[in-house]
Amino acid sequence: MLMKSLVQKFLSGRPHNAGEIVEFGWFIFRIAEPGQPPRLESLDFRKMASFTNDFSEAERIHSLQLATLSQFEAAECPCTLRQSALVSVSYAPEGHDVFIERFQPADRNDSGWYVGVYNDGEDMNDVASFTRRSLYELTIHDMRLAPYWLLPPGRHVSITHEHNAKA
Repeated sequence: MLMKSLVQKFLSGRPHNAGEIVEFGWFIFRIAEPGQPPRLESLDFRKMASFTNDFSEAERIHSLQLATLSQFEAAECPCTLRQSALVSVSYAPEGHDVFIERFQPADRNDSGWYVGVYNDGEDMNDVASFTRRSLYELTIHDMRLAPYWLLPPGRHVSITHEHNAKA
């Protein structure tokens, strides 16, 4: 439980209250009970704003993200679950022919990510052809995306239905 230990260490010596939300890197935790160490809960990544005592999914995502950075020989470019991505209206979670591409973020609420579909008939110059969604929402509905969120701008990743990806 590396993540849990790191967050508890981060909180040691700092005042904290039950129900407080703590952002630690890419992850969000909730303090269930204050103390030394505090009892923490992690997002469960199954439904919006749902927390759990089980840190296994956060640990799994963290491991996948580290492995992806290593695979692509890339330095981490942080973003948060709260930041948004532009998403093609043609995109469907777990759909085929999906790609993600990271650009420089436009502002602090923007992750810089675009989630698209190959051979998309939508006109990207038309604002009606895309929506904004949080990385959190996208991750809950399509876990295939989670390992790639920390890749730097300039990365393009093809994602297939079989959970294979290539840059």
